[in-house]
Amino acid sequence: MDTQPSDIPIKSKKRFRILIALCIVSAVILKLSFIFFFIGMLPAMVAYIIDHDKNKYIFSTVAAFNLAGVFPHMMDIYLQGGTFTAIEGKLSDAIVWLTMYSAASMGWAIVWVSPILASIVLEAIYAGRILHIENMQKKLVEEWGDSIIQNDKSSN
Repeated sequence: MDTQPSDIPIKSKKRFRILIALCIVSAVILKLSFIFFFIGMLPAMVAYIIDHDKNKYIFSTVAAFNLAGVFPHMMDIYLQGGTFTAIEGKLSDAIVWLTMYSAASMGWAIVWVSPILASIVLEAIYAGRILHIENMQKKLVEEWGDSIIQNDKSSN
């Protein structure tokens, strides 16, 4: 199924134009350092494409971690004058690749682990609430007697 340019939502077109403008401005300011930045931020770009949520939470998380891994090396290149030799030296170093992409993988780990941790914490909170309510019930029964307990048979 082919999509015509008129089928693309207006917000998507606007975001794409902003992204292109941002890339052009970055390329002008960073010069050749932009090449390194582009290569280093590929995991964030993939996260942007994959994330279909309106608020782009997955992209935000992965991009923040990815930027933390790319930024120190990019600054080294920029401080060395942004020459092609500096970029080539960084891209030929396995440690640089490891730090850039392992930082992005930490972002993905946070994205995948956070819901699991949240469910564990919520289960513990709800279990505590249930215990509290059961204790309150026991106190009420002690104070008022068994007559306040509603049997399932009598409610039918």
